[in-house]
Amino acid sequence: MRGAVSDGTATRRRDFFGLLLLLSCVMIWGANAVAFKVGTHPATGVGFDPVLMNGLRFLLVAPLLLVFIAVRDPSALRVPNRADLVRFAIYGLFSIVISETLLTVALTYTSVANMTLLGPGTMPLFTALWAAVLDKQKLSRAGVVGALVAMAGVGIVAGAGGNLHLSGTSLIGDGISLARSVVQGLYMIYLNRSLRANNPFTVTIYNVLFGTLWFLPYVAWKAPSFAWGDVSWQVWAALGWTVLPTSVYGFLVWNTVMPRVGPVAATNVFYLLPLFGALSAWVVLGEPLTFAQMTGGAVIIAGLIVLRWETLVAAGIVPGRRQIIGE
Repeated sequence: MRGAVSDGTATRRRDFFGLLLLLSCVMIWGANAVAFKVGTHPATGVGFDPVLMNGLRFLLVAPLLLVFIAVRDPSALRVPNRADLVRFAIYGLFSIVISETLLTVALTYTSVANMTLLGPGTMPLFTALWAAVLDKQKLSRAGVVGALVAMAGVGIVAGAGGNLHLSGTSLIGDGISLARSVVQGLYMIYLNRSLRANNPFTVTIYNVLFGTLWFLPYVAWKAPSFAWGDVSWQVWAALGWTVLPTSVYGFLVWNTVMPRVGPVAATNVFYLLPLFGALSAWVVLGEPLTFAQMTGGAVIIAGLIVLRWETLVAAGIVPGRRQIIGE
């Protein structure tokens, strides 16, 4: 019957609201860069080294997630297939330990601007390429154009501070940042498969538990000699941000919603990560927010609109022709 909204349109409308939830995660994760800056390089007192901060973060995240899931869905703590435990251990190693460590190492060689461009700026594209190779998903013309526009916006935001450059030393960090994006894109494809085959709570808790176990030796080595009494409340607050909104909320929401919208659509919102990072630094640290950064943000949003145009039409956000049953 004409006038009835098709199942495809209803699905896209759900996808739009799912993308809003994923957007909330990326907003929080953008502020996470500021939290790490405060936690590792505080104005007063002693800061954590980046690996120790991540280790402490997950030592706190793991029990909180465990209690939440045990109350909300106890069945999620049971793993029917022991082979999945090996998979979760590998996921925890790559997504939590290696990913976070590579980020830290990259920043010792290159600028935040370069890392931003080659990290969040390329990871969605690599996810789409992996999806095309492994899941046989087609790259649409709108997808390619939207991705290029969004990447250009990321480049504008990253270069707004004047620190975007290529040199002999920075090429090491640039290569690490790019390699991290390739691995993260591949991880998103396999994570999505696991989330579709298992309870998202199961995947989330065991990834975090194994990631925490991988960090444990380093924390046990560094903690006894650390000057805990010299840690300011600002550093503890920064650690708290990385624990509750960044990890507990972020992981649960992301892993629940991503299987519904797909890894490619989900990672598209990562293009906005540099913009949210700049906004957070402006609010929290008082760093200047330049016209170039705002312009880059507008370009990113334009690219995302092109990428997700059909979803926006189905949700009634922008005008367009919707699918009709019986046409």
